[in-house]
Amino acid sequence: MAINLVSLVQQFLTPQMVSSLARAVGVNEAVAQKLVAAALPAILAALGTAAAAPGGAQKVSDAISNSDPDLLTKLSSAATGGNTQLLGEGANLLSGLLGGGGLASLAAALSQHAGAPQAAAQPLIGAVTNAVVGTIGQQDPSNWSDPSAILSMFNSQKSAIAAALPGDVSRALGASGLLAGLGGAAAAATQTATSTVSSAATAASSTASSAARSAQAASRSSAFPMWAIILIVVVVLVAIYWFVTQSQKPAEPAKTGMFDPSAPIEYALQAAPS
Repeated sequence: MAINLVSLVQQFLTPQMVSSLARAVGVNEAVAQKLVAAALPAILAALGTAAAAPGGAQKVSDAISNSDPDLLTKLSSAATGGNTQLLGEGANLLSGLLGGGGLASLAAALSQHAGAPQAAAQPLIGAVTNAVVGTIGQQDPSNWSDPSAILSMFNSQKSAIAAALPGDVSRALGASGLLAGLGGAAAAATQTATSTVSSAATAASSTASSAARSAQAASRSSAFPMWAIILIVVVVLVAIYWFVTQSQKPAEPAKTGMFDPSAPIEYALQAAPS
């Protein structure tokens, strides 16, 4: 039965485990989750590239053969107890397999991807490296105990690794050569990520343009004629003027011969008909 290294290591790097690692290195849990998720395929890709180099497969195989059989258990204890020494050892192991600037390139790309300081990224990368080495060491030795076997194993994982690798990390590491072992799988994954972003942007732009055109059409179809608005304003002003002038008009005087109950009594008697 074919193995899937990405899935196998993910089973160890549970959210609880990553939460412990976040506390151990002093970073936000969400940041650690994002960095670890991207570091896993990036490290597997880099190890596959190292194994494909002359003499590299033997180095990777030896690193797994010489690892502690209880590495995963000790890594869990180190994360829970906040002991970062083992994490540093994992980073040093990866640096020895990748050469000079390999670890630095990984740390820079993953730090930018997750928004984590590089000082925290390196021990998290070391933790993931230990998780990868420990997980591979638990598999059937026929998969990794000699150079040809481990090279074959990494070759069989190219598609799964490339699919799990975030597009921005793949682009950032493109010039470093760390992804060369993935061959066309890395380029395909990067192209897919780029196409997805471009398609989303194009769709959003098209939707916005359609909405703008619809709004303009609705505005034109429902716009009230200007002459009608002016006519209404004039009518309202005339009505107001009429109301004001009528309210200020003096009351009509009482007609002669009519009895006014509000007038003084003597004048009322004089006005009364004889």
